Amino acid sequence: ERWVTVDAGTLPNTNTSSAPPGTAAMERKSSSIKAVKGISIDARNAVGKSANVQAAVHQRVNEMNTNMAKAKQELRDRETKKAQDANDEDEVRKRLEPKIKKWGEEYGKKKQLRALLAGLHMILWKDSGWKQVTIGDIVDEKKARRCYLKATLKVHPDKTRELNAEKRFIAKRVFDSLSQAHTEFNAQSSM
Repeated sequence: ERWVTVDAGTLPNTNTSSAPPGTAAMERKSSSIKAVKGISIDARNAVGKSANVQAAVHQRVNEMNTNMAKAKQELRDRETKKAQDANDEDEVRKRLEPKIKKWGEEYGKKKQLRALLAGLHMILWKDSGWKQVTIGDIVDEKKARRCYLKATLKVHPDKTRELNAEKRFIAKRVFDSLSQAHTEFNAQSSM
């Protein structure tokens, strides 16, 4: 038999004092329904079957074991890569934190959006594609917004996934700083 039926009376009791009214009738109805539970396939299922069925069962069991081992290995590899990426990011953070702090803060206070955009060329990597802007270029509010949008396109986390750990870290921190400064910029311009 491929399926085993389990009496619903052996399932865990779901009676609670906070149950809505009328559930007692539903419980009586559900107690007459039997739950269906699948069984696993293993070599014991082939006992007493024809040679073809036994060979097919053994082949299927071997395929399942192979696929399971492959899936476990892939999971281990992903976990190892994730741990390695975390270690790489920690190393990069320790090394680059002062440089990013110098770019994003002045005397312990966060810089404004225009100052961050004007100094962005100093913090980004060489082949980032960022074109240097001056504060004079972004004095106008619309130009500052446009420049902010261009900058976020360069450092957005979705766009920097394939970069190495150092560039990803820089991009993540720059994106966070720009986003915070943009929020403050919007709050000040709406006043």
